[in-house]
Amino acid sequence: MSTDVDKGKGLLQRLIQRVFNKQIGPNEQGRLENSEDIKNVVLRMMGVIAVESCEAREQGHYVIATLTINVNPKITVQEGYEIAQRVRWLLMHRFTHLSDAVIHVKPFTPEYPYKSNESSSSEEISTILQ
Repeated sequence: MSTDVDKGKGLLQRLIQRVFNKQIGPNEQGRLENSEDIKNVVLRMMGVIAVESCEAREQGHYVIATLTINVNPKITVQEGYEIAQRVRWLLMHRFTHLSDAVIHVKPFTPEYPYKSNESSSSEEISTILQ
C-alpha cells in the first residue's frame, strides 16, 4: 500500500515539474517551493494592484493555492469579489495541476499603518448616510 502512495507522490511531482518546467519539492510544511509563477500571472490581471501573499501547497494528491490580493480601496465589495472570481478562474485554467484556489481580497493601502495627517476632502469622509 505504501508503494502505491509513493508512486502517486512521484507521479504528482513529475506532473508539477512538467508544468513549471523546474524542480519543485515540498518543504517541511508541505508548501511548494515555487509560487512565483502563480504570483506573476495574478499580478498581470486587471484590477489586481499587488499580491500580498501567495502559497501553493500539496495536500495528498492535490495542489491548493492560497492568495491574498490587494485591490483599489475605492471599489465596491462586489467588484472586489468579481476580481477574485476572475483570478480563481484564470488560475484553475492556466495551472491544470491546481485542484483549488482560495483568493482573499484586501484594499490596497500603501501608507498603512501610518496614515498622513493631511485632511482629505469631505467627499471621501462622509459619515452621514444620505
